[in-house]
Amino acid sequence: MTAPDDGSEDDLVAGEPRRLLRTALAHLSTQRREDGSLELLGEVPPELGEPLVRALERVAGELVADDERRGEVPRSGGRLHADAFVALLLRVTDTPADQA
Repeated sequence: MTAPDDGSEDDLVAGEPRRLLRTALAHLSTQRREDGSLELLGEVPPELGEPLVRALERVAGELVADDERRGEVPRSGGRLHADAFVALLLRVTDTPADQA
Protein backbone atom coordinates (compact mmCIF):
# COMPACT_ATOMS: atom_id res chain seq x y z
CA MET A 1 0.00 0.00 0.00
CA THR A 2 1.31 3.43 -0.93
CA ALA A 3 1.23 6.05 1.80
CA PRO A 4 -0.11 9.48 0.94
CA ASP A 5 2.66 12.00 0.31
CA ASP A 6 0.67 15.05 1.33
CA GLY A 7 1.16 14.68 5.09
CA SER A 8 -2.30 13.17 5.60
CA GLU A 9 -1.23 9.71 6.83
CA ASP A 10 -3.61 10.14 9.75
CA ASP A 11 -6.59 10.97 7.51
CA LEU A 12 -8.07 7.48 7.55
CA VAL A 13 -11.49 6.28 6.49
CA ALA A 14 -12.45 2.79 7.67
CA GLY A 15 -8.79 2.21 8.49
CA GLU A 16 -7.44 3.17 5.06
CA PRO A 17 -5.97 6.45 3.77
CA ARG A 18 -8.73 8.68 2.39
CA ARG A 19 -6.56 9.73 -0.58
CA LEU A 20 -5.99 6.10 -1.57
CA LEU A 21 -9.71 5.29 -1.36
CA ARG A 22 -10.58 8.36 -3.44
CA THR A 23 -8.13 7.23 -6.10
CA ALA A 24 -9.63 3.73 -6.08
CA LEU A 25 -13.18 5.04 -6.38
CA ALA A 26 -12.13 7.33 -9.26
CA HIS A 27 -11.64 4.16 -11.33
CA LEU A 28 -15.41 3.56 -11.19
CA SER A 29 -18.07 5.09 -13.40
CA THR A 30 -21.76 4.69 -14.06
CA GLN A 31 -23.64 3.97 -17.24
CA ARG A 32 -27.38 4.30 -17.78
CA ARG A 33 -28.92 1.27 -19.49
CA GLU A 34 -31.78 1.41 -21.98
CA ASP A 35 -34.18 -0.03 -19.39
CA GLY A 36 -33.40 2.90 -17.06
CA SER A 37 -31.19 0.97 -14.65
CA LEU A 38 -27.76 2.19 -13.70
CA GLU A 39 -24.66 0.05 -14.09
CA LEU A 40 -21.51 0.59 -12.04
CA LEU A 41 -18.39 -0.03 -14.14
CA GLY A 42 -14.68 0.00 -13.55
CA GLU A 43 -11.52 -1.90 -12.91
CA VAL A 44 -9.59 -1.03 -9.79
CA PRO A 45 -5.91 -2.05 -9.83
CA PRO A 46 -4.82 -4.48 -7.08
CA GLU A 47 -2.78 -1.92 -5.15
CA LEU A 48 -5.96 0.17 -4.80
CA GLY A 49 -8.48 -2.66 -4.79
CA GLU A 50 -7.11 -4.36 -1.71
CA PRO A 51 -7.46 -1.29 0.55
CA LEU A 52 -10.89 -0.60 -0.95
CA VAL A 53 -12.08 -4.12 -0.16
CA ARG A 54 -10.67 -3.92 3.38
CA ALA A 55 -12.49 -0.63 3.96
CA LEU A 56 -15.74 -2.03 2.56
CA GLU A 57 -15.45 -5.06 4.83
CA ARG A 58 -14.86 -2.84 7.87
CA VAL A 59 -17.89 -0.69 7.06
CA ALA A 60 -20.03 -3.79 6.45
CA GLY A 61 -18.96 -5.12 9.85
CA GLU A 62 -19.92 -1.82 11.47
CA LEU A 63 -23.36 -1.92 9.82
CA VAL A 64 -23.98 -5.49 10.99
CA ALA A 65 -22.82 -4.64 14.53
CA ASP A 66 -25.10 -1.59 14.57
CA ASP A 67 -28.07 -3.67 13.39
CA GLU A 68 -27.40 -6.20 16.15
CA ARG A 69 -26.99 -3.46 18.78
CA ARG A 70 -30.39 -2.07 17.82
CA GLY A 71 -32.00 -5.52 17.96
CA GLU A 72 -32.66 -5.64 14.23
CA VAL A 73 -32.05 -8.49 11.84
CA PRO A 74 -28.52 -7.87 10.54
CA ARG A 75 -28.21 -6.91 6.91
CA SER A 76 -26.58 -9.44 4.61
CA GLY A 77 -25.85 -10.22 0.98
CA GLY A 78 -26.47 -7.61 -1.67
CA ARG A 79 -28.21 -5.21 0.66
CA LEU A 80 -25.27 -5.23 3.08
CA HIS A 81 -22.75 -4.74 0.27
CA ALA A 82 -24.74 -1.90 -1.30
CA ASP A 83 -25.26 -0.14 2.02
CA ALA A 84 -21.56 -0.52 2.89
CA PHE A 85 -20.53 0.87 -0.50
CA VAL A 86 -22.76 3.93 -0.11
CA ALA A 87 -21.65 4.51 3.49
CA LEU A 88 -17.98 4.26 2.50
CA LEU A 89 -18.49 6.57 -0.48
CA LEU A 90 -20.11 9.18 1.78
CA ARG A 91 -17.28 8.94 4.31
CA VAL A 92 -14.55 9.17 1.68
CA THR A 93 -16.08 12.24 0.03
CA ASP A 94 -16.87 13.99 3.32
CA THR A 95 -14.54 16.84 4.22
CA PRO A 96 -12.30 15.91 7.17
CA ALA A 97 -13.08 17.95 10.30
CA ASP A 98 -9.62 19.56 10.36
CA GLN A 99 -10.11 20.81 6.78
CA ALA A 100 -13.67 22.13 7.17
